[in-house]
Amino acid sequence: MRAKEPIKKICEYCGCEFEAYTQNTRYCSHDCNRKAYREIKRKEVISFTASMASQTKRERVKVDLSEREYLSISEAANLLGWCKQSVYNYCHKGIIPAKRLSKRTTLIRKKDIEALFEAVEPYEVLTTGERKPIDEWYTIDEVTEKYGLLRHRIRKIINAEGIPTKKAGTCTLIAKGKMDAYFRKKGFDATLSNLAEWITIAEVMETYNMTEYGVRTFVSRYAIPKKRLNGKLYYSKQHIDKLKNKKI
Repeated sequence: MRAKEPIKKICEYCGCEFEAYTQNTRYCSHDCNRKAYREIKRKEVISFTASMASQTKRERVKVDLSEREYLSISEAANLLGWCKQSVYNYCHKGIIPAKRLSKRTTLIRKKDIEALFEAVEPYEVLTTGERKPIDEWYTIDEVTEKYGLLRHRIRKIINAEGIPTKKAGTCTLIAKGKMDAYFRKKGFDATLSNLAEWITIAEVMETYNMTEYGVRTFVSRYAIPKKRLNGKLYYSKQHIDKLKNKKI
């Protein structure tokens, strides 16, 4: 579609600034367009010629090596189409017999490589360990209820720890075992999982004779579980009691 106003652009071939009337215009003139097209085609021909030359060289090397009785690690890698490290790995495992003649020279008999395929056993299919299906899930509200964390904090834990989730309609479900394992690792006390009592900062100040600054410092330092309800922030009384009793 043609623009109503000219668009200032930079020519991709000569680098000059020009005014274009369509978003797809790449060159300032037909001359630059023609030269750019020729340059692209020239590079394609060079790339194709180089790949053909490389393939011809590899095939010629294989023909030359087919007449050799002993091969170096590099020559064996070229013959097999592997990298040198793969050949070294199979030599170290004893799969490919090799003879180290010096610090820099290791030779492999070509017939030993061919012997690997003389008695071929049925191909073994490698099976990966089957994962146990996850059949127990939390909702975010259940995690909030149990562990006393705000919803955005739960989502951060899920992303950071890679905890599996799935969608059930509009509800996000969280793998129960993985979430519980995370909190066990963080030292969560299962005896305090029923957080029935929640108190505000003002109630903490009154109950424990603390200043507001002291309360905020305390709950932050000990990561006291918290939740927000109707715009108010509540903290777990059981966690605070436990820590205060320890100090006494």
